[in-house]
Amino acid sequence: MATFENHDAELLSIDLEIARLAQLCDISLLEPGIAEGVLRGDKNLCPSDNPVAWDKLRGLLVLHYHVVSEVAATDGVDAAADSVRRALEQVMGRMNPQQR
Repeated sequence: MATFENHDAELLSIDLEIARLAQLCDISLLEPGIAEGVLRGDKNLCPSDNPVAWDKLRGLLVLHYHVVSEVAATDGVDAAADSVRRALEQVMGRMNPQQR
């Protein structure tokens, strides 16, 4: 059980920072293909001129996928999917508190 809690907390922390950086870069990562474009390094997706935020965003997105892969390898794909779902719900709640 501690493994789930550690992965959830780690993923939430990463995803909150990803959401903050995506706002700085004026990118909607929930739109189809956008996260993949960021991972490919397509800087045309970032209309704002903020190379520091862009580089951090891309790096944290890579880290997000690495953590999810670790969870899938150690706890199974269903556990990884649950961790991602919980982190997304919490990030959405914190980034859009008026929608609660």
